[in-house]
Amino acid sequence: MSEDDSLIEEFFSEVNDKYYPQVLEGIDLLDEQRIEEGIEVLSRPLHTIKGVTGFMSGFEPASTFTHKVEDYLKKMQAGEVEHDLMQIALAIESVNTIFMLIEQLRESGSFDKSLTDDIESRLSGESQKTGAADESGLNPIEMEQLTDAQIFTLKVNRIYSSEQLKMVEESLLSINDENRVLFDFGITMSVGSAFFELIASYSENCDIGVTGMNSHCTSTFYSWGFQRYLTVFDSRDSFLNNTGV
Repeated sequence: MSEDDSLIEEFFSEVNDKYYPQVLEGIDLLDEQRIEEGIEVLSRPLHTIKGVTGFMSGFEPASTFTHKVEDYLKKMQAGEVEHDLMQIALAIESVNTIFMLIEQLRESGSFDKSLTDDIESRLSGESQKTGAADESGLNPIEMEQLTDAQIFTLKVNRIYSSEQLKMVEESLLSINDENRVLFDFGITMSVGSAFFELIASYSENCDIGVTGMNSHCTSTFYSWGFQRYLTVFDSRDSFLNNTGV
């Protein structure tokens, strides 16, 4: 193993054992709208990740992106960014993306630049300047009833706000415990852990699967351990044929 490989292994060991648990604590505080406390908890692990990835060959994009997330959190802390639910959701999404980014760089040496570009534009406020659609008031989910199954298709790019989660919960009231249930992520680029918690709460009474998750949703799904409650399927067909991943 080369010196660079040893450094990478040591870094990821620190990430998994030390930094990520701290980040999860910080995200939970943000989710509870305890903004100052959450940012305080996040500041040290994110600062360390930014510094270390800046010196690791091939991981420089993670350092650059983390720096931009840090700047946004500092603006929130200083009151320059409003503490409304959409901004909190963006902060959480951005922090989660840091970990998705370093995993992508570790596994393939490349990353989903379109995703980081999109988040960076929203962090800087550019998406508002260009008239990006506000999906917060749209019904984020659509249900299709089959003979012995129900398929819920997500219809928006992101699901984070309490308003969206309330509409999802209202749709879930139609779940028949005798049916199998599938959530198809369709066009959805990212969701918060609260969305997975919501659908997982129905797994005690019926079998629930998910399909169509991109790398960001997949990262959130596995990092929070939702595979214990929900089954991942390659496609709708594999769900209907009961053949999971």
